[in-house]
Amino acid sequence: MYHPRLKGNYYEMGNRYGGLIYKKGFRFPKVSKEKLEYGRECTPILFDFYPEVIEEIKGFADGCQVTYEEVSSFLFSIGVFDMPAQCSIFAAYNGSEMLMGRNFDMTLDLKKYTESSLVCPKGRYRYIGHSDVFIGKVDGINEKGLAVAMTYVPGNNKYPGVNFYFIIRFILENCSNVEEAIKILSKVQTSTSNNYLLADSTGGMAVAEVTPSSIFIRRPSIGEEFIVCTNHFVSKEMEDRQELNRINWSKSQERYQTIQDNLRRSTQIDIEKAKGIMSNSEGHVCLNLKEEKFGTLYSLILNLNELSIYRAEGRPNRSIYRKDDRLFNEVTKRPI
Repeated sequence: MYHPRLKGNYYEMGNRYGGLIYKKGFRFPKVSKEKLEYGRECTPILFDFYPEVIEEIKGFADGCQVTYEEVSSFLFSIGVFDMPAQCSIFAAYNGSEMLMGRNFDMTLDLKKYTESSLVCPKGRYRYIGHSDVFIGKVDGINEKGLAVAMTYVPGNNKYPGVNFYFIIRFILENCSNVEEAIKILSKVQTSTSNNYLLADSTGGMAVAEVTPSSIFIRRPSIGEEFIVCTNHFVSKEMEDRQELNRINWSKSQERYQTIQDNLRRSTQIDIEKAKGIMSNSEGHVCLNLKEEKFGTLYSLILNLNELSIYRAEGRPNRSIYRKDDRLFNEVTKRPI
């Protein structure tokens, strides 16, 4: 896993990172005509939503010596033309601290592309975000103690719109709490169906169940201080907006139930208990599908009040969780 630190304006961040990986031998993959055409449809939508990231993509493209169209179309197409990640996430409040657990499951050969970036964009909130692709993010925590992570939900996803990679980043850079993030998700034109689990340091939490044409905000059940999502919609309002026959191969419902059961049994959730939940291989939370060569690439436990991350780089039942204080140190040394 790479651990880059990016700061400055958007073009500078993109150009620095693109140039760095180009010097290390990275060469941008060829992008099909179909994806290029799809990217052209999505670009004006992204520009209206998040014009700054257009500059970052241009900077990255210049650093990698390719065109903006190639980079943007590649990013827009993930989750639309390709099989995306299958993940497990929860948030839980113990009365004084908000914790989030997150396993990122993907084809095993993508592990070498995973990254954990400290990003300090000029004039925006600083954050640590994780991904399996440059520029975009699939989860993260920002300096305000807001965390967001996504899971993919199978559906009819060939709509022009903003990819989850950019939505996650926009939320981390611009939102300070769950309700602000929900407002963003309610307005953006999305291209894929996803769950977005949101949590903040005040104890707020929700799952936004999102398709290109609809959104439902799911809250914790009455009497419970936690919420869970895997790779299917849970609410009755959204259950017919997914392709159920494409869900079970990755054990989505088993993973969901395993996490739910463990959280209900935990009288006081803490970091060690959270690690145990995300390391559970019997309930497939720590995923290892040998035939498909698919499994957990990394695992996170976030403490939103301390701005700390405990990260296992690999399957958590075989890897050590190591503490990452980069965001805390950045905020402490350079307060706004």
